[in-house]
Amino acid sequence: MSQTENIEFVIKELTSVNNPNSVHGIYPYRGKISALDADQILKQIPEGSVVLDPFCGSGTIVYEGLKYGHKTIGTDLNPIAVFLAKGKVNIPDSFDSIQSEVIALIENAKTLSKYNMVKESASKHFHEDTIDEISRVSVFFESMSDYVKACFLGTICLTARGCNHYMWTSSTVGKDINPKRYINFYEKLIQKVKKHFYPLNRNSAIYELDARKLSEKIEIESVDYVFTSPPYFDCLDYTAYYAKIIYDILDFDRIKIREGLIQTFKEYELDMKLVFEELYKVCKKGAKIIFVVGDKKIHGKLINGGEFFNSLSPFKNVKFLERSYTGTSSQVFDKLNDTKRKEQIVIWEK
Repeated sequence: MSQTENIEFVIKELTSVNNPNSVHGIYPYRGKISALDADQILKQIPEGSVVLDPFCGSGTIVYEGLKYGHKTIGTDLNPIAVFLAKGKVNIPDSFDSIQSEVIALIENAKTLSKYNMVKESASKHFHEDTIDEISRVSVFFESMSDYVKACFLGTICLTARGCNHYMWTSSTVGKDINPKRYINFYEKLIQKVKKHFYPLNRNSAIYELDARKLSEKIEIESVDYVFTSPPYFDCLDYTAYYAKIIYDILDFDRIKIREGLIQTFKEYELDMKLVFEELYKVCKKGAKIIFVVGDKKIHGKLINGGEFFNSLSPFKNVKFLERSYTGTSSQVFDKLNDTKRKEQIVIWEK
């Protein structure tokens, strides 16, 4: 019997998707699937399955899948997403090694005699002493371990909030508040590393890869399950908000990165058809493909996400579930947009 035969998924509606005691709080990545929501699917998949998330974002699904002994593969074109996902699945077993790395990193940063300050477009959001500390630490970014890189990025977000008197939300950059409040970046980085240290057995691969080109990196007919929550039309700019600040600090070309992502309505249908073609190539016969999607209001018209993706899929439809959004901040946007959105979970089979 194959890894994918005779699985009858049971999916319950959650009253809350919050899980504060989680490594996924390492960074406020917008639009990420709830770890609790991902868990109820992953625990029903046979142990040892190859699970692919072609839009892995900050790595929620690839990390949670490791808890059940799956071999997880995550791909994303957003460099920040890749840094975060790699950080989560490559947490060292020893906290002593992490602590030693961070202490040495901070000491080296403090003693730097020559370094470049970050762009004014980023520095304006911080107290001058805080951005000086960030500038010093950023010099060593490339040499950081995966986990410390992820913590470094998350600490930038946390200190940006703090410098603006915590008037910004955890995921949204607001109006600059002046005068800036000084936040000790070194101390916050040490706290972040301690708070999110949850090592686990590692059997995962993360690639900075376009989902429209999966077969360039992933072996043909090697995947048992695809489980993902794809970017939905032009709902979110994954290079905006805190990511924009980080890209300026790291001196990445944010505009070029954004242009490569799948997130514009005009090209979306063609892009997703290409993704489905690639998924068909890398999936085994009998593989299950699970998409968690949602309704979206475009040009005044409400589009059912499940029906939209079903119309593009080359796979056989197995199950179509629909539920209301509950226990999430999306309800605030529903009131603003006068919509009552639904979420669809679509399961196909090759």
